[in-house]
Amino acid sequence: EWIELRWDVPQQISEIQLTFNDDVNEDLINLHHHFTPFEVIPELVKSYRLEVLASGEWMVVAEVRDNRRRKRIHRLPEAVTAGSLRLAASETNGCPRVEVSEIRV
Repeated sequence: EWIELRWDVPQQISEIQLTFNDDVNEDLINLHHHFTPFEVIPELVKSYRLEVLASGEWMVVAEVRDNRRRKRIHRLPEAVTAGSLRLAASETNGCPRVEVSEIRV
């Protein structure tokens, strides 16, 4: 699954913020004798990459495996001028669909 953001005018990209769905409605009980059937929230995106379309070519600017966080902030080593940004998710922690709440560039 992937989602792409496009701009009419290329943008200077130096930071990308992602917020994934981690099912905040899940009834989690913080007791030692009760355990959920999963170690990580199934809806949370586990593996993904961020790509930008710069100078006519797609370039990977970040890649994450084994993600366990709802909020991810990627600060690029140097700004990139790009007309598009793509978030490509390759795996969740068990959910059959990818759910992204927010992308900020």
